[in-house]
Amino acid sequence: MRNNFSFSEYKKIVSYFLAELKITKIENINKQSKKFFFIRHDVEFSILRAFDLAKFEKENLGIKTNYFFQVKNNCYNLISNKNIELVKKIQKMGHNIGLHFNYSGKNNQSNIKKELYNQFNILNKYFKNIKNYFTPHRPNQMKSLQKSEIKGLTNLYTNNYFTPFDMIKKNYNLPLYLADSRGQWKYIYPLDVDLSKYKKIQLNFHPDLWSKKGLINKKNYDDLINVNSKIFKQSLLDETDYLKKIVKI
Repeated sequence: MRNNFSFSEYKKIVSYFLAELKITKIENINKQSKKFFFIRHDVEFSILRAFDLAKFEKENLGIKTNYFFQVKNNCYNLISNKNIELVKKIQKMGHNIGLHFNYSGKNNQSNIKKELYNQFNILNKYFKNIKNYFTPHRPNQMKSLQKSEIKGLTNLYTNNYFTPFDMIKKNYNLPLYLADSRGQWKYIYPLDVDLSKYKKIQLNFHPDLWSKKGLINKKNYDDLINVNSKIFKQSLLDETDYLKKIVKI
């Protein structure tokens, strides 16, 4: 079944591209690049899901990919002690860490740049070897940033890495970007990509959507809610000495 978002499906998709293209380090990609292939993971709701996928990649595919975390996120605290430990374990597996830039202020470049540098400073304070890559969260809401070159940083929505799908159909030499956003491959299912034509590939898998068994839509989010609820309850028990009779996991 396609789009079941299981780790076995993930392996099939990645293996399909690896048969034709080698994983490319993002810092080695430039305007002159004839071919490249890299995988990015925008982490929206669960650092634990990101850890599970990173471990699967290392143990079952032997690849190193790129994980982008939000500094400002209502669903997880990136700099809690437990999450810092998980992210550092992801790094130890050989994966790269960058910023998934979540911004809700005024949509002008000056304010956006200031906040972008601020969030990178936070990342660098708590983690070593942070890459200068970033991916805008909900990029359509930050039009002034979407294609902007930012000094000292690498925006993965700029032309070296990204092409709107309506343009890629007319020119196979442009980078092909595919994402599983909202639990669907909007333009083309990855296994249907003609790799005799497309040689520049960026794949964006959201770890929150992928699991060992594969859970679709409501079942997946019910599972995320259940796991995050257990984590919250455990935190209540860890941080207090009077809730054991009230909070049950």
